[in-house]
Amino acid sequence: MHKHETMILNVILCAILFSACATSTPGGFRNMVWGQDISTFSDLVYDSTDPSHGGITFYTRKDEDLHIGSATAEKIVYGFWRDKLFSVGVFVVGNYNWEGLKSAAFEKFGAQSDPYLDSFYWSSNKTVISLDHTKNDKGVGWLRSKEMVKQQEVYERRKAKEGAATGL
Repeated sequence: MHKHETMILNVILCAILFSACATSTPGGFRNMVWGQDISTFSDLVYDSTDPSHGGITFYTRKDEDLHIGSATAEKIVYGFWRDKLFSVGVFVVGNYNWEGLKSAAFEKFGAQSDPYLDSFYWSSNKTVISLDHTKNDKGVGWLRSKEMVKQQEVYERRKAKEGAATGL
């Protein structure tokens, strides 16, 4: 096989593998599904509210298992938009926990071309996943509902139109 043919074959194989990983990503987190109503959770503890998109309320869970692979999270937060599960954030501190979270994400969603980067991104038909390492030795993994991200974009465009019509 020629060098050019080998390179094309490798690109095709990587695309197939990424596609298989991307379509198998979850539509939620730990048996919870995107869009699940907040009333179905009995163990939530209020954490904070972000005013984005009309308000996203974050909660932690009582007695949460903070282990993901070899990582131990500092906390895991569950974001609800319009009282529906929209996102999950996994926060870690320290290089050992960052590497453990990154390894678990690579195993679940597929390895990235350069494992030494500080930011990674995956997308499936239901979920957008990002993983970021900050300079202060902290890291966060976010899983977000792809459908609800689209709904939030529509919400923001509508609010911008309203503001342009009445506020400018």
